[in-house]
Amino acid sequence: MPRRVLIPRLADSAAALPGAGGTHMFEPPQLAALRIVFGVGAVGGEPPDVESFRPTYTVSMPIFSMGGLDPDGVYEFDAGLLLDGIRRRSLRRAWGVRLEIELTQAADSVTHADLYVDAPFADEPGAPSIALLGRGGRGITLPGGARTLVIGSSIVQDSKRAALLSGVYTAQLRDVEPDSDARPGVASLVRNVHVDLTRFEFEG
Repeated sequence: MPRRVLIPRLADSAAALPGAGGTHMFEPPQLAALRIVFGVGAVGGEPPDVESFRPTYTVSMPIFSMGGLDPDGVYEFDAGLLLDGIRRRSLRRAWGVRLEIELTQAADSVTHADLYVDAPFADEPGAPSIALLGRGGRGITLPGGARTLVIGSSIVQDSKRAALLSGVYTAQLRDVEPDSDARPGVASLVRNVHVDLTRFEFEG
């Protein structure tokens, strides 16, 4: 099973859903930002982990065109190539990189639907993982009632493991598990975010 993050709905509203019966459909989560973050570990030279990681450089991918700039539908940046170059030259600290996917959930769904995010890698020992970044475990509420959430990968330290972060990430709203046999009371279409961290946009 892919690695999955569940962000619970905000349960502070008594507002009823419009209509009755069937599954109420909401707009899927919107992709707000896609970042590749390079950073260093502790002063002692240990490889960075979730606790010691200090962001140093950030590459932000344009998202005004869903699926990157060229027509293949994939957001592309060779994160491993840049990471290896930094590690060859900046030797006084250990370096790592993580992928960050920032999503926005609309105000009309935050009290009714949980957000499920699935990563493309297998749920097995040694594989990367994903988690909701920040405190509180429910994202940041925006003016007007929407919320923004940043999903971060685990920290990887070389180009081979950076490549493992590539693939299709999915985000969807539901009030039951996506693979449950139960019919959801609320749901959304699936938002796909296809990332390739082994090549660049417009590469031949």
